[in-house]
Amino acid sequence: MLYGNYDLRRADNDGNPAINQAPRWAAINNPSPTAPAAAQTPQNQGGATVAVPQHVRQLQNDLRTLGFLFIHTADGDFGRSTEWAVREFQIYAAMANVAQVNVGRLQGWQPQAGTTAPEVVTLGLRPNSNPPESYYVGALDRIANASRYTGPISGVVNAGTRTAIEYWLQHNYRCPVVIEAWHVSRATGQRTAPVVNGVNIWNYNEITQGVTRNASRQIVSYVRMFSRDFTRHYRYPANRSQDHSHVLGGYAVFPGYGGARSEVPAHTWPEAEMTPERLIGPTTTLVTLAANVNGLTASTYRVVRATAEQECMGMFDGINAYDDALISLGPCHWTMGLLPQGGYDNGELAGFLAYLLHRHQADYLSAFGNFGLFPSSSWVSSNTGALWNSNARKYEGWIRQHNEQTQPGQATAALAQTATANQQLPLVSRDVAEADYFKTWHWFHRFSMAGRTFSSVQRAMWDMVRLRLRDVRAINVNITIGLIHISASLGELCTSEKAIAILLRWHIYRPAHVTGRTVPNSIRNAIAASANLDWSIAPARWTDAHERAITARLLADAAATNRTQNDLVAWPAYDGRLGRNYVVNDELGALRDSRNSFQIDTTGI
Repeated sequence: MLYGNYDLRRADNDGNPAINQAPRWAAINNPSPTAPAAAQTPQNQGGATVAVPQHVRQLQNDLRTLGFLFIHTADGDFGRSTEWAVREFQIYAAMANVAQVNVGRLQGWQPQAGTTAPEVVTLGLRPNSNPPESYYVGALDRIANASRYTGPISGVVNAGTRTAIEYWLQHNYRCPVVIEAWHVSRATGQRTAPVVNGVNIWNYNEITQGVTRNASRQIVSYVRMFSRDFTRHYRYPANRSQDHSHVLGGYAVFPGYGGARSEVPAHTWPEAEMTPERLIGPTTTLVTLAANVNGLTASTYRVVRATAEQECMGMFDGINAYDDALISLGPCHWTMGLLPQGGYDNGELAGFLAYLLHRHQADYLSAFGNFGLFPSSSWVSSNTGALWNSNARKYEGWIRQHNEQTQPGQATAALAQTATANQQLPLVSRDVAEADYFKTWHWFHRFSMAGRTFSSVQRAMWDMVRLRLRDVRAINVNITIGLIHISASLGELCTSEKAIAILLRWHIYRPAHVTGRTVPNSIRNAIAASANLDWSIAPARWTDAHERAITARLLADAAATNRTQNDLVAWPAYDGRLGRNYVVNDELGALRDSRNSFQIDTTGI
């Protein structure tokens, strides 16, 4: 009987007999004993011996044994890190495959080695391994999970969780995904040795080193994080072995923040590039687009791809988790939350997750939902519902997660009803320390692998960015300058690929500039500066000269806010692009700047 059969949870503790502090287990202060258990026996102030079981401390030590090292020290206090470790255990205990210590192999290498995760991780690099591996990873085998957990990802040590923990302990199971920090030689690009304390890392700030330098301050190696996944949960590309470690990201610093980041080509997979066949569908390739290079799909793809290269570097696994946006990804770098002072505000990632859940429910559950993550509201339809911000012309919300009342098989249905959702899928705390769980390395791995291996995730991004294009183009603009009065949509005024790409990127970066007066004022200033053109005629009769005058002013004003707008309009020939090793280059030509050159593909939306 583990942990006295108590459903241990946040704020539980083992008390402190030395100061007559009673324990709290299962949210019950000073509960009645359920059975004899391991205890500490200090004397109280009256000299009497007091026996108190150490349920929380035992749980913490057990989770550490199994590899869930969010817990650095077993202190008997069920706090945030212990809850995160329990959630992670529940996630992996539900999977079809887990890892198991091969004790014979480990002790063949190191006869005196202990077998708990904390003991093995300290052994570091296994000598002469090729490719290089740690003792910890090398000692693990994949094995079918014979005791699958079926309950909620709640962070509560319920009966199902206790049963699974006990089985894992008896059978030397270990967490089947291992994140490690490695030195990667600048000269060869190969892994050389794990970073000190870099084997089996969990929190985003455990390893903050980015490079190593010699005595002359020259960079000799980079620090990169790699994942070794024993689960077989993801379908890898044919040319990638699931039995190897694969690059995941590195640590980056932003003023006041820090965390995981993946950049092309150091941390991303070539197979995760936003090529036409991945973003749009397998029958749409560079060849088919080039055959109709000015068609709807090619035109839309050029604008989306040029924008995506400035947002996520054109990669499905180009992810940021190091700045004030919690975590962000996708061609519009949808953010999970924003501006964490006082608690994270809503972000656009919730809108994307809701759309993905609506369109591809089974894949959503496999990629995110079965791990306990849901958007704050269900997707209703375009331009409506709780997620639609009509003023900002975007979809935004917050996130929910399982609790002990969640029925995993009914979670999607529960989300559709606010009262039920609040009971069974509570909103995640917006407190920075709590929400930062979703920027830790295992969540970074999940978001990365979803983008790398789920075609539904990739296609949903194509849909979502086209919805944004449609909505931005529909913004109504009223401009008066002298005797000229113009009332039209942005899509009627700005019709070139280059102008639309500028507006799209501007709206991603500063939505209020596009929905408010900044962009109309920019157009107004373009008109005022080009008095030689006849602006009194209907926009439908405007010429290339009109278009280029507006585009030039939009670019100047947008670049004053975000200088990478200059790289956007230079696509695919901006400085530094060659080193990214893209498959997509100049096959479709540059962004068109002529009037009516942009054509939007609305297929499926």
